[in-house]
Amino acid sequence: MFLTLDPHSQNVIASAFERIEKEICVKFFNTPLNYTATENEKLLYISNPDKRKSCPPEQYDYSKSVVQSEIRPSTILSATDRNFINANYHEECGGLVRPQDTRRSNGGTMEITAENENYYKDKLWPLGIVMYGATELLQDTAEFAMLQQAMTVIEVSSCVVFQQVTEGGVLQPKNLLWFSYTGEEHPNLGFTAGNQTIMLMTMVRGAPGHISHVLNQLFRVLGIPMMSNRFDRDNYITVNWRNVEKTKEHYLERAPRAAWLRNTEGEGAAYDYDSVTHAPANFMCNDCSLGAQTVQPIQDHLWQRTMTMGHRTDLSPLDVELLNLLYSRQCQHRFLSNS
Repeated sequence: MFLTLDPHSQNVIASAFERIEKEICVKFFNTPLNYTATENEKLLYISNPDKRKSCPPEQYDYSKSVVQSEIRPSTILSATDRNFINANYHEECGGLVRPQDTRRSNGGTMEITAENENYYKDKLWPLGIVMYGATELLQDTAEFAMLQQAMTVIEVSSCVVFQQVTEGGVLQPKNLLWFSYTGEEHPNLGFTAGNQTIMLMTMVRGAPGHISHVLNQLFRVLGIPMMSNRFDRDNYITVNWRNVEKTKEHYLERAPRAAWLRNTEGEGAAYDYDSVTHAPANFMCNDCSLGAQTVQPIQDHLWQRTMTMGHRTDLSPLDVELLNLLYSRQCQHRFLSNS
């Protein structure tokens, strides 16, 4: 509650509280002057009876010419203060934080509807086989090893197969992913007839710290949109468009409702912050060197989601379920053709 403060001072203090709220789990609410608190409530009264323009400390050694601050310009609180406050308010803040999302219903299993089939019919690779190759000089690089490791992660958890072809082979497939020094920065969403040439470097290395980048890119190859592009994602994350790199905005556009599967009870799968397809906090960021974010979770207790989004090295349970459901029919056709 503000007492005897001019409007400008109130705005300054309110702005400071807003910045603090972004760094800790504590929330500040401005109550009206006629508000009557209950016995269980405590109010913080802020007044300025002397009409001071500034608030100098009562004791300070003014003989020093420079004040050294450990606080970065982009934050109000130091990391030590931030962690101390969050640790001591952990129990009190528990009621303010949305619990970790789980499957919305225990009944029913995920299924593919006619709407889903119509959306994915042109995006799935025939027989669940993705043909790929790479320039010979790239095949001994660390980036190519990272790409193949990610392919193995997907193959172990699903029926999808990545089949490598050699340059200049006798039989060349009609539809091929080709990794080179030059080409497109990102693959197309889903199956594309003909050959795609993709830069290997941008295929495996994304934003700093985005460990799941190559898995995310491979899911894009397989036709699966990013979790953070879900049609209802605004209930779970905030996209700070001003931080998004110019011409990259379309990578954060919401996908249609038809892209998301539902269960037999008619309920959709829970929003999965742990999915390898979820964007990290600095996804497609123009400049996030000072802690700015493009993708910001809503009600992120102790930054757990911010720190884990885009950092998986394996598929989440929902990733596995979605991938196998979408490609089950294509894989069945492959198995039948081999028998």
